[in-house]
Amino acid sequence: MKQLKLIIVTQLLFLSNMLYGQDFKLITIDPYLSFQHYEHFKRLILSSPDSDVEFLKGFEFQWGYSYHLKVKQTKLNSMRSDGAEFEYSLEKKISKTKLQDTAEFKMLLDGNRYYHEVSSAEQEMNKTFHQINDSTFLYLDQVEIEVPSNFTNEMKTIVEGKTKKMGTFIYIFDKKNRVRLTKLQ
Repeated sequence: MKQLKLIIVTQLLFLSNMLYGQDFKLITIDPYLSFQHYEHFKRLILSSPDSDVEFLKGFEFQWGYSYHLKVKQTKLNSMRSDGAEFEYSLEKKISKTKLQDTAEFKMLLDGNRYYHEVSSAEQEMNKTFHQINDSTFLYLDQVEIEVPSNFTNEMKTIVEGKTKKMGTFIYIFDKKNRVRLTKLQ
């Protein structure tokens, strides 16, 4: 009798998930966020080699760690303007792996959030960098970037929105969500 109840409950859960467009997946999250050219502005999103997840409800990302996760994928009633068909929520963290201190990644540095010219009243909203001290910046409200003195002049033109460049970075593990610039291209 217990086995029959278990089978019935399992099948009801399966049918419920099918009816509501829900599915469970195992995914990998990269140890960095990706720069994305979104509809009218630029942003940083989750990076996954095996999923199109950009945001994960219930998940707290930390730079320098790769993750293996079980997520619930729910089909949306209609496609979003950005093309998204699903929303994702964290079911279980299977693993969190710290990268080596010498691990590098690349990220685009762009001082302008919007693609279009903005009025003087919107200039502050357009900035992607906020200076924390003479050598550290908060980028897109997501990651602190340490800038060595040999990059000060180039970084100034990026922060001012006059140019954009690809940066190479290493992770700084003694500070949460901090990276160090090692090269500009």
